[in-house]
Amino acid sequence: MSIRQKVAGYGAAVLAMVGALSVAAPQAALADVNPCDLGAKVQELRGWDANDQYNIVVWKSTARESSHFNGIALQGHETAQECKGFFGNTVHIFWMVFKDGHFTRKGDGGYRNWAFSGRFERADTHVKFLAR
Repeated sequence: MSIRQKVAGYGAAVLAMVGALSVAAPQAALADVNPCDLGAKVQELRGWDANDQYNIVVWKSTARESSHFNGIALQGHETAQECKGFFGNTVHIFWMVFKDGHFTRKGDGGYRNWAFSGRFERADTHVKFLAR
């Protein structure tokens, strides 16, 4: 069984338990992530949450200093080729759909390194996500 099949199966199980995300979520989780614009992945994930019940964060592995998430509804990881100008380098992109928590970024900001959506308070590189 391929990793994508396992992720799709896991996503389906999560959706069955949570019941708040749309039925199309497992296929959307398998869409290729654009390493030049992680905001596009945030928008894709927002489409699953028809009732606007979750916070979302997407980040490149090298951009996370620390994080903690509560009420995780869906999470994922994808390996991609680095953004334009850095071909040949592999990057790891992670995403989390959750109720509340925090994320602290290290390094540069911008959609190449992180993107998020939801109910939050931000102080520079630290984002506190409030319960939804």
